[in-house]
Amino acid sequence: MKAISIKQPWASLIAHGIKDIENRTWSCPKKYIGQRALIHASGCHGKKFEINLTDEQMKLAFPLITEKSISGKWEFGAIIGSVVIADCVQNHPSVWAEKGAWNCVLKDAILFDKPISDVKGKLSFWNYNLEE
Repeated sequence: MKAISIKQPWASLIAHGIKDIENRTWSCPKKYIGQRALIHASGCHGKKFEINLTDEQMKLAFPLITEKSISGKWEFGAIIGSVVIADCVQNHPSVWAEKGAWNCVLKDAILFDKPISDVKGKLSFWNYNLEE
């Protein structure tokens, strides 16, 4: 199954169905539109990460970011869920869409009850065998 690595807190926001757009400098290949992809929370992080959100984004993200930050339960280097890639456009009206970037439109997010830990991510889309 295809997977994509995303830094925290964005990976968790996507897997929880809060963030409906993933912004990239490149367009999603058409063959992945309509397909389910795994969400991999990147292992790349420091002790702190900077979150710059608009007021509208903060209203949506604040409860999850607060809960995860207080509990210290951010997943890193793990597959945490999956999502359907519905489309890839520019200038989508979502509050999560960056203007001028390619906006992968995401839907039907599933958060895994148990993350798949110790998974090394890669750039772009990559294959992961769920039966491993």
